Amino acid sequence: MRSAKIAGVIAGIILAGVAGLAQTETEDGATVLPSLVINEIEINPPGRDADSEWVELLNVGNAPIDVAGWRITYSYRATGAFVLSETPRSIPPGGRMVFVYPGIRLRNGTANVVQLLDAEGVLIDQTPMLKDVANDARTWQRIPDGGNAEVPELWLLVEETRDRSNT
Repeated sequence: MRSAKIAGVIAGIILAGVAGLAQTETEDGATVLPSLVINEIEINPPGRDADSEWVELLNVGNAPIDVAGWRITYSYRATGAFVLSETPRSIPPGGRMVFVYPGIRLRNGTANVVQLLDAEGVLIDQTPMLKDVANDARTWQRIPDGGNAEVPELWLLVEETRDRSNT
């Protein structure tokens, strides 16, 4: 059933280019994704947007990650970023964290980029340019869950899977 939904929205695929993803290569040339990735984003939920738009982070690494002081941005906001947690908050391996944008409405009709920055301000991950004008329960999702090192730029606009696997 999920495959049929994905096939039905193949027009919603965004190929953003590998440059947008904070990735590294091993000595043998293999591509490695960051340990904490932006996995899913809701920028235009049904109904009221304020306090209903969110970003799901996924720890695809082998160790817990403390996100105290880490920030999330949204490209149309000229200044500042939102702090994920002021106090220690650990995301275990395979764990998820959903960050709800506080009291604002994100721009839906123009494409924007979401960035994840660590406590030192280093860019860890970012989405391609995304927009959503449908005002429904579809979200932009990295497919497969957590991304694919061979095709890290693949995102689909499909039914939301907040705090669950995208696959």
